[in-house]
Amino acid sequence: MPSTNKTGADKPSSDRKDKLQFLMVTCGFNVYWILAVWGQYRFIYLLVLMLIMSWWFFSVNWRFVLSASLIGIVMDATLYHTGFYLFPDGGFPLWLILMWFGFTSFMWISRKVIQSYSANVLIVLGSVGGMLSYIGGNRLEAVEWPLGWVNTALMVALCWLALSYILLTLLSMFSASQRSS
Repeated sequence: MPSTNKTGADKPSSDRKDKLQFLMVTCGFNVYWILAVWGQYRFIYLLVLMLIMSWWFFSVNWRFVLSASLIGIVMDATLYHTGFYLFPDGGFPLWLILMWFGFTSFMWISRKVIQSYSANVLIVLGSVGGMLSYIGGNRLEAVEWPLGWVNTALMVALCWLALSYILLTLLSMFSASQRSS
């Protein structure tokens, strides 16, 4: 039964607020993704501004964001150095590093909704979603796949399968740590 305020009107449930926040933050992250992948270096200042704003308006666990971002950056750097990725400017791009900070901030801000779903489902969705994100980056010419479409897509999906497990584990650990402090 929904709780009511002193006037008898229904208050929005916490679950509903969390899902509304998740929807809004998801839309914001999609804008962030487009600015990073399509805009690359043209919109670095907007990416930094959006990160600062999200950190200002939402309580972000810095240890989670730094740890999770570092793991994602190492994964992408490994794929880059092993020849799966080639970036147009020839180096490992700053916009991709900022993408990781944006993605992990999005995860932290949305953790209540994320953690309400089965970890197994999220790991599979993370694998598919991660791969689709990089396919989108390839289509927008932000990243080339010198080893071929099939090889790279499969490798990215496998990496994201493992990464999704790791990120969800970290999210759970840091969430529990924050609740107990």
